Amino acid sequence: MKKFSFGLIFFCVAAYGLTFTNKFAHLRNFASWGKHSIFDFRTHPTRVVKASAQPQPWGIDSSYNKKEIPDSLMKVLEDNHTIAFLVIQDGKIKYEHYWDGHGKDSLSGSFSAAKSMISLLIGIALDEGKIKSLDQSVGDFIPSFKEGGKEKITIRNLLTMSSGTSWLEKDKGYFSLNAMGYYGDDEQYVVDNFEYKEPSGVNWEYRSGDTQVLGLVVEKVFGKNISTLVSERFLQPMGAEKDALWLLDGGKNHEKSFCCFNGIARDYARFGQLILNNGKWNDKQIVSEKYIKEATSPATYLKDPTEGNNPVDYYGFQYWILNRGGRTVPMMNGLFGQYVYAVKDKNTVIVRLGNSPMGKFYHHFQGDALKYLDAGLSVL
Repeated sequence: MKKFSFGLIFFCVAAYGLTFTNKFAHLRNFASWGKHSIFDFRTHPTRVVKASAQPQPWGIDSSYNKKEIPDSLMKVLEDNHTIAFLVIQDGKIKYEHYWDGHGKDSLSGSFSAAKSMISLLIGIALDEGKIKSLDQSVGDFIPSFKEGGKEKITIRNLLTMSSGTSWLEKDKGYFSLNAMGYYGDDEQYVVDNFEYKEPSGVNWEYRSGDTQVLGLVVEKVFGKNISTLVSERFLQPMGAEKDALWLLDGGKNHEKSFCCFNGIARDYARFGQLILNNGKWNDKQIVSEKYIKEATSPATYLKDPTEGNNPVDYYGFQYWILNRGGRTVPMMNGLFGQYVYAVKDKNTVIVRLGNSPMGKFYHHFQGDALKYLDAGLSVL
């Protein structure tokens, strides 16, 4: 019995020790942090994304909250656990509502809506010559992408989700790249374990891993972490009102750049306004108009194998493009319904944050994405 007890104790200690290796660290962190939610900034390691020392509050429209959203659309907002809904037209807030104790100063997680921010940083790197071309090999920046077929992957392939790597977004297994990416100790380790699966630049397949690689490229070319860059390049010049947080990997090595910005609704809206302004904020061109135009245009040269190899008419450079009612709407899009819409013909930004359950998809969009857009337009 004593030998058995000693053996069991040794096994348990050894097993726990393995969770401090990169291969198994995500298991330890999952046990500590729990299931993912829009409030993971309360449990995960984070880095501050500093707001502006000179905030630029949004103006308040004379019709602020005077027009009600139709009951049928309000029901969609409430039934899907919305915590923030914001409509800004011509730079002024026309409608604003919060639920469940949340308010204008409440942080909420972006999930994949943050991918668009990484795209914008790539745009700035291109504008400033830190990246020679979007068709430059990723291997010029990430050593593990110099071989095994991965040397064929370009920055453009990553931006358009056409890298052809082994990251499988639908794999929710305990040892998937998904699990290691969100709960692991080192994003570099995860990226270095990607394999080349199919020719790049041909088929579109949603891969959060593509954005994580872009994040590492951004860190390399600027020599700064993602949180500092987003603060310096966006939150500060755009007059953000409240410090944000960005989730880090367990070892606090890198930001999880495929997700994990946590801000307030009014500051999320600034990223939508930047798109409406074609990359300009007041008199400062933050991202070139040329890059913004390409980033928010669909990569129609790619094929979608899940839809009969049809051209991709819904995705650009880490931006989704929603076609609704004859208008084309670029949007930031994150898990559980984190949306920032830029409605150009109405000069309007719509922000929806919350905890939508995973519902039926329509052409790669959850059905609620269409309803939230309709709800925002209803108050104009």
